[in-house]
Amino acid sequence: MNIVIVGQGAIGLLCYHRLSQAIINQQGDNLVSLWPSTPTTLSDYLFSEMNDIAKSFPFTMADNQLIASADVIIFCVKSYQVTDALKAVDHLISDDAVIILTHNGLGTLEEISPRLKPSQCLLALLLTQGAKKVAPYHVKHTGMGHSDLGIIYGTLDSIKQKQLLEHLNKSLKQLSWQENIQQAQWKKLAINCVINPISALNDIENGEVNQKAYQRMTEDIISEVVAVATKEGVILSEVLLRQLIHNVAKSTNRNTSSMRADVRNKRRTEIEYINGYIHRLGEKHKLTTAMNTQLWLAVKALEDKY
Repeated sequence: MNIVIVGQGAIGLLCYHRLSQAIINQQGDNLVSLWPSTPTTLSDYLFSEMNDIAKSFPFTMADNQLIASADVIIFCVKSYQVTDALKAVDHLISDDAVIILTHNGLGTLEEISPRLKPSQCLLALLLTQGAKKVAPYHVKHTGMGHSDLGIIYGTLDSIKQKQLLEHLNKSLKQLSWQENIQQAQWKKLAINCVINPISALNDIENGEVNQKAYQRMTEDIISEVVAVATKEGVILSEVLLRQLIHNVAKSTNRNTSSMRADVRNKRRTEIEYINGYIHRLGEKHKLTTAMNTQLWLAVKALEDKY
């Protein structure tokens, strides 16, 4: 199974490293290659384990031929980059290639579905592992976590599904197949709707989101997410989401959320696909999403400053 990773951000390099170290054929050839978002002349990258030990590893860079022959293509890019990343290579992708998206938020499927071929299968990979980009081609693994995988478009035959799960479990560990990945996507969206904007706007670590000062805001965010999700045919529990978000903030208490990191580095955030997504669905279903709308506008205002 030939796999191409698209994108060289923290998650892209993490996935590339884990997969390239685990998936080698009987001849000893690496079956994983990297298609960077921007060209590079580097031949090696640095990977730091959680114990801070850093080692250098060689790249296998993807070209048009490798993209065309890929069985699986994993897009490890930000939600707002998915459409452009797919446009850049979709003319090369085979009709039966499995495409995997791993990003925060929701809304990209609506954008790219017109570009997908009926025979293709699109999967969502929900990663909870932590990674930090130390330098352009130096990534540090900052935390283990459980991950989910499931179909969001098309179908996947059982043999290819089994093979894919074997490869991903061998490399990423703790990965589960979800028949209803949409439920898992909405749970992750709810977590992001709370932790990301609160931590970004207040410049705090994840654990501080559990403070009493943010309790009412958290409850309002969750209530709006649950109401919108119900209209979309997804049933969520406010009580269970509150506990889930509390646990995630606690277990990642010293971590910096991706949105806080983006704001600190004056980069575009994924707010449009997180709280902004809830805002747009609220308008669609004529529901009030005052808190999510407020957070969406506040983060956008921060972006506008830089």
